[in-house]
Amino acid sequence: MDFQRSRRFASDVQGKLITQKAVSVAYAPERASSRCTADLWARVALPAASPEPPTEPVVAPGLRLALSLLEEGVLTSRANRSCGSYVARAVPSAGAVYPYEFAVLVRENGAPTAFRIDTDRRTCARLAVGARVTAALDASMLAIPDDGGALVVTLTRPWLSMRKYGDRGYLYTQLDAGHAAGNLILAAAGRGAKGALRLRFPRESLSELLEAGENCREVHSAISVPTSSADASWTRWTMYDDTNRQLRGSAWRSWLESACWDSIAGWSEHSGSPTPHTAPTPLARIRTDPHMPSGQGGLGDPSAWSELIGTRASSKAFTGESVSAGAVWQAVSALSTPLHTDLPDASPLSATLVLRSTTDPEQDAVYRLRTGERQPGALPSTDEVARACMQQRSLAGAAAIVLLHVPRTSLAGADAAIDAENLRELACRCGALGQLLYLGANRAMVGVTAIGGFDTRLWRSLAGLPQDDEILYALLLGCPDDSGIKFDRLATAHAQNER
Repeated sequence: MDFQRSRRFASDVQGKLITQKAVSVAYAPERASSRCTADLWARVALPAASPEPPTEPVVAPGLRLALSLLEEGVLTSRANRSCGSYVARAVPSAGAVYPYEFAVLVRENGAPTAFRIDTDRRTCARLAVGARVTAALDASMLAIPDDGGALVVTLTRPWLSMRKYGDRGYLYTQLDAGHAAGNLILAAAGRGAKGALRLRFPRESLSELLEAGENCREVHSAISVPTSSADASWTRWTMYDDTNRQLRGSAWRSWLESACWDSIAGWSEHSGSPTPHTAPTPLARIRTDPHMPSGQGGLGDPSAWSELIGTRASSKAFTGESVSAGAVWQAVSALSTPLHTDLPDASPLSATLVLRSTTDPEQDAVYRLRTGERQPGALPSTDEVARACMQQRSLAGAAAIVLLHVPRTSLAGADAAIDAENLRELACRCGALGQLLYLGANRAMVGVTAIGGFDTRLWRSLAGLPQDDEILYALLLGCPDDSGIKFDRLATAHAQNER
């Protein structure tokens, strides 16, 4: 009985649909086409551009200091070994997308003031002044350094990396931000200022002040920079007032970015207990002393760091020629450089060195850098290195590989111990360590490049890592081939074997 009723109901509906189509058959295609065209145009149309606000000179000493540090530590480099229009920066980025921005909090005419920084246009927008800024700082357990210092806040924009690399782009975003934050600390130290990197603080109030969440940005970290010298690079910048939101025009944002933002909600929520305390400690425990002549380890005198930062470069390829084992060890020793952070001294992060092609073959081996222990076993061939690097053949000639890895249980997120590091903190360690290795390689005159796309299972096997360890970052060293092409700067995600 029910079956018969269903058949009659379906027949009635079908008849009505046929009747409706028959009545409007002469007009339906035209009307549908018109609606589709209108909907399409509504989607591709752009809002009107906002009028340019009047500019002001950069006056606040703290803002001048922050801008000059951003120029040195992130934005500019004197080591452009690339061909074409690509302009080198002081830090690397997966796919050259640089998925982060900055804000600066300083005292302007005695009042706490927050600025949004546009590094492409070299402009600063004054967002908020006075009590709102003070309240956000208090709630975040942060403070603006006295006497012309600055608080530099890094904000990540995961979409820029995720639209190319998918979900793994979120990891690349955190690694890239770690490179930038670490280099800013080093740039400040090179000027004699002991900057401190904070990652463990409440973010909600600061995010609201900086309009981060509503614009699909995450507050990543804050760097407290005490007063120090500022070079003339800040003179390239202009400033304008943007404290009145009602005067702003509408800003365009892709609905795809909004969907991406919604998909990652809560990914880095778990964090250890907030603490304003920072201390100068190495980000990883490294033993290189048995292989290093006395006095040649680390990054050397901080007064020389500005030159190392300014001439750092990523190798596009490796020739396959052997390099000195001593030079590799000198580069690796930079990982032990202490940085002022609020991260715990103990960390699950470990580093392993695969030394596979040096002019000192007796040193070629796999080393656990935490203990300096030498591991038995065969070393990876050129073909195996290429496979492990997602068939990036230009990297196959690397003489050494540094792998940064953690037990899978340390990535458990909300189920982790109360003071365990979250993905943001672990990746920041890796990015800052990667930047130290870049500078160490520059000092040791060895080529270096970093990759986030690799075959974890294969590298785990080649390096003899524990089966429950996950590799967060891989850095390769060797004899650089500047005639090579770094394909991952192109639109296709070659580092993830995209075709």
